[in-house]
Amino acid sequence: MNGKENIISKILSDADTACAEAIKSAEKQAQSISEKALSDIDADKQALNARIDVLSEERVRNRLATAELDARKYKLNAKQKLISACYDNAYGKLKAMSNKEKEAFLTRLLKTYAEKGETVSVCKADKDVVTQKFLDGLNMNLVLGKTYIDADGGVVLVGKGYEKDLTLKSVLAYIREKTEGQVANALFGE
Repeated sequence: MNGKENIISKILSDADTACAEAIKSAEKQAQSISEKALSDIDADKQALNARIDVLSEERVRNRLATAELDARKYKLNAKQKLISACYDNAYGKLKAMSNKEKEAFLTRLLKTYAEKGETVSVCKADKDVVTQKFLDGLNMNLVLGKTYIDADGGVVLVGKGYEKDLTLKSVLAYIREKTEGQVANALFGE
């Protein structure tokens, strides 16, 4: 039995050695996998931190740009309100003109835009100023219209197939279109 025991003992010894080597190899491999995993985790963490820093900086830049844009919008809105107030003030002054001032204003308007033979429709506010006698004084063969226009002041010239709106609102809108840049420059120096 000695031979058998020796063989069994040898097999067991070889198995123990192989098992120990397999365990050492597995432990080395586990250690290597663990170190690589820790290294990968550290690299991922650094990449994520870098990405977070980039995103944070980008978010701050975006919020700053949005705030600057909002400030510009607010400033532009305030400027537009101030410009509108100027034109509203001018409109109020036009509406409040005396009959003599209305006559001078409408004379200039009609001499500039009226053509011979047009019909002049007037608003109720100007009916005492724009009369057939007033129109005859312009020597343009203008005819006073039979109906009143719905406006705060000014006239509408009617010809064959067309109308020229010379009401205060229309004249002021035209003037605003032509002068708003100059008004902004006068107010804000831009």
